Amino acid sequence: MRSIELLAPAKDLKCGMTAILSGADAVYIGGPSYGARVNAPNSLEDISRLCDFAHLYGARVHVALNTILNDSELEEARELAFRLYDAGADALIIQDLGLINGPLPPIELHASTQQDNSTPDKIEFLEKAGFSQAVLARELSIREIRDISARAGNIKLEAFVHGALCVGMSGRCYLSAAVTGRSANRGECAQLCRVAQSLYDANGKILAKDRFLLSLKDLNQTANLKELISAGISSFKIEGRLKDEGYVRNITAWYRQKLDEVIEEDPDLCRSSFGTTVTAFTPNPAKSFNRGFTEYNTHEVKDNYANFSAPGYVGEKIGTLTGVSGHVLKFRLFRDVTLHNGDSLNYYKSDAELAGFRISRVIDGNQAEIFQELPFIKPGTMFYRSKDAEFESELTDTSSVRTLDLTLEYFETETGIGLKGHDEVTGEQDITVTTELPECSEAKDKQKLTDNIKAKIGRLGGTCYNLKELTLNLTHYHFVPQSMLNELRRCFIEELRLEKNRLMKKETNHNPDNLKDIRIADSELNLGFKANIFNRAADSFYLEHGADVTVPAYEKDKGNEPREVLVSKHCLHYCFGLCPKRHGARKQDLYLKIGKTVFRVKNSCAKCRMILEGPVETPDFLK
Repeated sequence: MRSIELLAPAKDLKCGMTAILSGADAVYIGGPSYGARVNAPNSLEDISRLCDFAHLYGARVHVALNTILNDSELEEARELAFRLYDAGADALIIQDLGLINGPLPPIELHASTQQDNSTPDKIEFLEKAGFSQAVLARELSIREIRDISARAGNIKLEAFVHGALCVGMSGRCYLSAAVTGRSANRGECAQLCRVAQSLYDANGKILAKDRFLLSLKDLNQTANLKELISAGISSFKIEGRLKDEGYVRNITAWYRQKLDEVIEEDPDLCRSSFGTTVTAFTPNPAKSFNRGFTEYNTHEVKDNYANFSAPGYVGEKIGTLTGVSGHVLKFRLFRDVTLHNGDSLNYYKSDAELAGFRISRVIDGNQAEIFQELPFIKPGTMFYRSKDAEFESELTDTSSVRTLDLTLEYFETETGIGLKGHDEVTGEQDITVTTELPECSEAKDKQKLTDNIKAKIGRLGGTCYNLKELTLNLTHYHFVPQSMLNELRRCFIEELRLEKNRLMKKETNHNPDNLKDIRIADSELNLGFKANIFNRAADSFYLEHGADVTVPAYEKDKGNEPREVLVSKHCLHYCFGLCPKRHGARKQDLYLKIGKTVFRVKNSCAKCRMILEGPVETPDFLK
């Protein structure tokens, strides 16, 4: 059977545990350092605790070690890799090829999306280089994924299905580094795609002023899960390593339900971990942070993938304003919309700026009192809800529960008692624990003994287990103190935990000597600075495996001339009706201004891509 993995983000230990309880088959998390989210580090102790917890359910922990590394950091990262393996991590997500050009622990390697895994020959190279899983570029279409899958061997293909989209091709975006010196490839992206920009044509005409022209909507592949599986995707990744527990709980539970529906329809599919998740809320991705939704380039349908009006969460549409009376807003609400005290509401002002309020008190079904001065708001204005207070109150620590069925047999020996059994993770492989009795005597009341054994062995509160079956094999009817029954149960649960950790420990050996005959993918041989070579080991790797010449990473040398700092499927020429291919417009460069920095906007019609080149000298019309 083909195993399908739901992979959820974890900002920290608690978010990781929340993801597992909400149905994730695996979580990805940053370690103490060298993860592509510099603001989301986690200690080795917390990583170890998360691995222990995940392995209870046969779930896995992938640790991000996916920045490019300088020479001094490389050895520290290599040492960290061994410590993460010892902590129980199941896979390392890496970007820097310098890491594989040296010793590594026997752990699965996953190729970070920062490697821009977007061509069949790149995936073939990654598999030969020892990678077990590749995180595909977000820009890929179903057709392109099928082409990659057709040439992939045993390497598993992972795709993002939900969350924030980088406007630039991952690992090849240098916008932040160009303007601020903070590099996305070093985990320090300044997210300049989420700030206001202005756009001008070649003659200086203003096409857009202070709009969020590069701020893409969030990915939502709910409707495409079955098609993605058919195309070859085995791991479905939710973006959001900086998101809070409520977001992780809601979105993970949503995709758990949706993937389970697909898996149930296909007897050749199964999920990659175990247990049953029950939620005390109805998952709804529209109620968690999003910038509006898009399927991006999945079906190669050109669109404006961005929300020019706001870079953050606007909210769900709830209805229109009918009037304002003092501190009271009156609405015509859409069907099934109910307002609550504490809801946050947003609307666009006449100048397209987003504004909002928090509801202090709901007066009746369609009126809300706001304890602050209200500006003039035109009747008919559309309102949005960015915080549903009632829904968020349902996302508690106990609102996701995940249990495993446990089958047990209680038995007796000549001089003691024992427990053996298994859960869904260990399968038919029984775990056995025994203990000797201090003295053996037959119970006077056999029924009372039976009832007592069932009660004490079945006391599984505080564990993840649901007792599916308990068989009593009483050959001697030994009298057993309650404390010994409790201790037997605890010892069995602990031994079951240890056995699952042993079962999850898979060894994947990496020997640099085995890489001698592999060749860098042809599509990667002439990347120039976009190869992101930041250390001597990476430089040697490229030269030893097919590259004739190497160029230092942008982070080492920005060069003296404008460079391609961003390539994207999102195209501003298209958005403003200036696409030569679709609108018949004459080919022209545009100019994008971010703060005081200017970039030339070009289009590559052959691949339907936008290119930002710069920084460039400020044109006269902008001086």
